[in-house]
Amino acid sequence: MKAIINTNIILEKGIIFDGVILFENDRILKVCKMVDIEIPTSTDIIDANGLFSSPGLIDIHNHGSENNFFIDNPEECCNHFLMHGQTTVLPTFYQTYTAQEMILGCEKLKEFSKTSKGKIIKGLYMEAPYMRSGGSNMALFKWADEIHISKYKELVDNIANYVKVWAIDPARKNIIEFMNYVKSVNSNAIFAFGHSGATSEQCEKVANLGVKVQTHHGDSGKPPKINQGRHGAGCDEYTLCNPDIYAELICDQNGVHLSPYTINSVIRAKGVEKIILISDSYPKTGDYTNAEEKGVKWGPDLNYDPEGWLAGSHLTLDSACRNVMSYTPYGMCNVVRMASLNPAKLIGIDKDYGSIEEGKIADIILVDSAFNVKKVFLEGKQIF
Repeated sequence: MKAIINTNIILEKGIIFDGVILFENDRILKVCKMVDIEIPTSTDIIDANGLFSSPGLIDIHNHGSENNFFIDNPEECCNHFLMHGQTTVLPTFYQTYTAQEMILGCEKLKEFSKTSKGKIIKGLYMEAPYMRSGGSNMALFKWADEIHISKYKELVDNIANYVKVWAIDPARKNIIEFMNYVKSVNSNAIFAFGHSGATSEQCEKVANLGVKVQTHHGDSGKPPKINQGRHGAGCDEYTLCNPDIYAELICDQNGVHLSPYTINSVIRAKGVEKIILISDSYPKTGDYTNAEEKGVKWGPDLNYDPEGWLAGSHLTLDSACRNVMSYTPYGMCNVVRMASLNPAKLIGIDKDYGSIEEGKIADIILVDSAFNVKKVFLEGKQIF
């Protein structure tokens, strides 16, 4: 049995100051104030020295570390993100992979997930195959042609039961047929509005097929203009209007993906309960060529394709939490919910993960007031 003492425990709706977390093996037994418990004498005591205890962070949208894709080096990626408090990740496949590469990659990640640190992998997030045909690394896309069952059937048949989220473009012809086929293989499939130029009306046509989240809100593409006086409404606007859909946010330190004004507006519109912080971390794919004359701003924690266009980030969720706290009024409890409980609820693992509660898995991180990660416990074992 172990006990973390002298800690401030971040809960869903408050903080227990001078708290204690008692756990045995991989499960939390007790969460309370120090004055409300008599710790058994045989307990292994971990003194947090006033640090905050947070549930492990859950990153549902993550291509890899700055140096490696998950599909190429899952061990390095898992080590990197665990050091930053991410105790659950969904490796993300992009449209640059062929069906066979994704099938083999899925098998590789499933096998690695059986290891001590690989267990943080809980499935896949698919930014493939059928988002829009434009975006970063566009020259490498493998899925720009017509949507047809003859091309996607093998992919879906082999990986659908391991995929948690499929990002799609509602504007693509035959997208509904694709979504229905995915649902026929895995009835629990979750869809996201991905990179898209769809209108809100097109979003509405597919929403009831299992769309529960929007891929990086504000950075997915804009709908066609209606006329000289008005922009059309697209995925962003539909997501803001639909109370059942989560919005993913990429929050880098310079507000390049999303300005602080946008982040504040989206959180106010959706509510803290419907925001999911993601890293969208992506390995370096070449030397960045400055393209500010094209409207592409530079940021030290962002990734760019060889032409200088934004292509994900080099974020980790601890820094994303810190960034949100730095330019919004939302504090520890709120950002932890956005980075842990909300994604756990989306992908259906909140019975065991996403908050520090009795009976849940002891994935716990100790952080300071600036959300710098100091210690990481995975299933009750300290690994960093």
